[in-house]
Amino acid sequence: MAGSLLLSFMGMFGTLIGSGLTGFLALRSERANQQALEQQEERQSRQRERLQELDLRLEHHRWRREHRKAIYEEFALKSQTARIAALDYHRSCLPGVPESVQREEIRLRGRMTYREALQTSYTVELQGPDEVAERVGDCIAGLRDLLTCAEEHEARAMAGPLDSADVLEMDEQITARFNDVQHVLRLFIRAGREALDRPTPPV
Repeated sequence: MAGSLLLSFMGMFGTLIGSGLTGFLALRSERANQQALEQQEERQSRQRERLQELDLRLEHHRWRREHRKAIYEEFALKSQTARIAALDYHRSCLPGVPESVQREEIRLRGRMTYREALQTSYTVELQGPDEVAERVGDCIAGLRDLLTCAEEHEARAMAGPLDSADVLEMDEQITARFNDVQHVLRLFIRAGREALDRPTPPV
């Protein structure tokens, strides 16, 4: 009888241990599954954040590219306008050209368009990059030389009558500076195009 009770007790004890072990293993398995699920969700969350960050970087890159492009184009346009205005200024000093009122307008336009190009150059320098800023500096220096040449020709014309040799010399001087500005403006446009064509920096 005692042996039967002992066997029965041991069977019950074994069943309890078995049930407890099964429950423990099931709990461990559930926790492992939960942890794996949480890790997967965390990885997916990080991936979504990386994709969102990449989208923002691409959008910012596109916005900055268009912003820079507009500034570069504005400077190129104002430089070309100043270049032509300085040439008109030079021509107004030559014999047989418009009356003094028109000359004054042409003179003011030459100086005003140079100042507008100069003001725009500051914005380009702020936008960069360095190689574009350097080319802008060259353009402004060339425009300044061109305008100075026209101003010198005005002073020369006011000092006394000009003969054909004087006019030829002045034309050669202004043409050389006019072409110099065109050359540095092309270098600026090339540098600006290269800067705009650069790919988006990696994340």
